[in-house]
Amino acid sequence: MLRLRVPRVVQGPGNLTTRDWPSFDALRAWWLERMIKPKNPALEKIVLFLHTHFATAQSRVNKSLYMAKQNALFRAYALGDFRELVKAINIDPAMLWWLDGQSNSRRAPNENYARELMELFTLGVFDFAGNKNYSQNDVTQAARMLTGWRIRELDNDVEAYFNMNRHDPGEKILFAPDPNETPMQNPANAYTEAASNDPSVAVDEHRRLVDAIFNHRDTEGRPTAARFLVRKLWKFYAYDPVVDAGTTREDLNLIDELTDVFVASGYRIPAVLRAMFLRVEFYADRTRTVKSPVEFVVGSLRMLRARRTESGRYTFQDTLEELSDQGNQRKGGLGQMGQTLLDPPDVFSWKGNRYWITSHALLQRAIFAARLCTRRWPPKRYKDPVKAERLLPARAMPRAEVVDRLLLLLGPVRVDEATRNQLIGLLGPADPFDPRDDSNIFLRLHPLVQMILMLPQYHVH
Repeated sequence: MLRLRVPRVVQGPGNLTTRDWPSFDALRAWWLERMIKPKNPALEKIVLFLHTHFATAQSRVNKSLYMAKQNALFRAYALGDFRELVKAINIDPAMLWWLDGQSNSRRAPNENYARELMELFTLGVFDFAGNKNYSQNDVTQAARMLTGWRIRELDNDVEAYFNMNRHDPGEKILFAPDPNETPMQNPANAYTEAASNDPSVAVDEHRRLVDAIFNHRDTEGRPTAARFLVRKLWKFYAYDPVVDAGTTREDLNLIDELTDVFVASGYRIPAVLRAMFLRVEFYADRTRTVKSPVEFVVGSLRMLRARRTESGRYTFQDTLEELSDQGNQRKGGLGQMGQTLLDPPDVFSWKGNRYWITSHALLQRAIFAARLCTRRWPPKRYKDPVKAERLLPARAMPRAEVVDRLLLLLGPVRVDEATRNQLIGLLGPADPFDPRDDSNIFLRLHPLVQMILMLPQYHVH
């Protein structure tokens, strides 16, 4: 038996490591606090992207330790070679459980993970010309290469291990040209895995499968997986550049130029993000997407510089209540807004963008904003998030300046003149406005911040 251990890089308060997480709520609360007070904001954003990309749900995995180790995996590989992350995900305990990899054997092959590996994680079903990237036979061959991996729980820990007796040792042929296909698969994509009964050879078949996938070229001769992943990154950070209506040659050129950066960097996400952020297209009006519930909640707490009180013993449950997320139960919580971390609706993840906007979800966002600005979270564990000395200079100032400062701090949020005047009116008739006056804080400043948090412009990137 050959074992694989995931490095323990998830470190919580005190001496807690991945093996100590008592519940999904605990892990969710810890992750939210990491996003609110990040040591590396870029890393946290990439980890969130990876969670949506390799969508794995607690509703089926139902083991918080497995999900904690997957989060650790994302953190360990987020800034490195994406190909190595895919190889690690192949035998990640949470993924093995989620998509039935641990039941995939030579006598009872299971194609669930192999199919999603190609369709959702690496290649996509079709290339940009509308041609298929792989066939059902490729899924079958890939599933055979992935046989033999199991999950073992030891001493309150979990690991993946390889069982040669469950592995299919026969020859496998991937991406072979089929004369019945139009157009045919690029002959250069063909890969043959020789038959072998040697466990030291078979244990790495899943790694060679990933290499074959990333060597795949589409019908335009472009690196298929890199193209697919760059499109998903641009969609996550900006907008979807490849849609049925309105796609231009410039959109495709954009993806291809970023694809070249991705490949040249050794498939490192930070490299392609740097290139993305330097593109003028990234700052165009088209780059407007609706903030996810996580982005809305985390961004609000981060921008308002909310801080946990020092009194009372730190507990994960308290943190969860502070951040408004108790699964799908608490009004104003992430679950009610439509995004429970660690529990995407299916392997396709959340649809995102305009799908975040429903009458119910908007009501829950309003409840969150109201509770945050009126300090009505039980228990009252966060210091006043609208504390004036953290947001405004300690001096009287024109009401318009107060509004402009807050719009800049919380966004920047761009509003028209009529909306700006309405916000100014919330500060009352007295001008200048003095944030050192407590009555001004609770009667004027709190409602103003609450209103900004509910502006349509605040909910759009």
